[in-house]
Amino acid sequence: MMFRRVLLAFSVLSLSYISLSSLFAGEWPEDYIVQENSTSPDGHYAVLVQTADASGDQNDVYLADVKAHTTLGTIKKVDYFEHQNHRSLLVFWAPDSSYCIVQNDGRYGLDTAIVVEIKADKLIQTQIDERIQKSLDDAMKKQSHDKEMGGDVSPHFRLGNDRKIRVRATSQNNPKQFENVKTYYGLFQGTYDLAAKEWLVTDARLITSDQSNDLDSAYQDDFLKHIIIVPEGQPVPDDFTGSSFHTDEEEFDALDTQLNQVYQAVHFILPPNRFAKIKQEQIAWVKNRDAKSVKEKSKLTQERITALQDLLW
Repeated sequence: MMFRRVLLAFSVLSLSYISLSSLFAGEWPEDYIVQENSTSPDGHYAVLVQTADASGDQNDVYLADVKAHTTLGTIKKVDYFEHQNHRSLLVFWAPDSSYCIVQNDGRYGLDTAIVVEIKADKLIQTQIDERIQKSLDDAMKKQSHDKEMGGDVSPHFRLGNDRKIRVRATSQNNPKQFENVKTYYGLFQGTYDLAAKEWLVTDARLITSDQSNDLDSAYQDDFLKHIIIVPEGQPVPDDFTGSSFHTDEEEFDALDTQLNQVYQAVHFILPPNRFAKIKQEQIAWVKNRDAKSVKEKSKLTQERITALQDLLW
């Protein structure tokens, strides 16, 4: 009996830490392309996925050395092909390009989050989604008294060169919004030490629907990176996937809405004494901003959004 328990514990542990140190560089696989927005900051590495029109049914995902045009190995617990329906594959890189997180999403949320480290052209992979999911599920079960309760997770990551991964994730148990199902919302906040392979801090708690919406918007930084103004009657570029506006006024209104959501998220996350100072700063900042031209207001609003977002981490 003792042997079976030890074996079970070892099996569970092995799911969360996967070493792939023995794989050698391989040829670039046929019918594979670089996944959108997956190239490392130094341009050296990227994630490869099979094309949507490939003849084969292999959905393996690779990490590749794009300069040498070779693969370093497959990414475990991830299967995806280009533009797969109701699925997504996101890649987040550390600033120094030494490691990344590969986020594999299903129809309603996170399936797996795999940290991939590159050491001497070999890969070390660590699965971190299980702790996030369990923490949020436990918080919902405690409140609902339902042992089967579980939620769909939407994670956000910040990766540092200090090998600390900061994680914020929201969750809800009723993504289809069935009227006869009581909906619970949760928030996870944690820091994972990649060098030590352990969580330094974890916290999960229930939040409201409005808080969940504000936090999801606040943790996203893609909105500020993908904004263009396209005059009325002109087409949006075919390869553009962000938000387009016809006038400077429309752009400012959208930025102002984003700012309000981030501000509300900061109000919720920060302790009252610290937020009181932020509130006074915000009042003075708004008075100064509103005296500017529309273009200047948009620029200042983008800067303020970024500054407030930093407070959430």
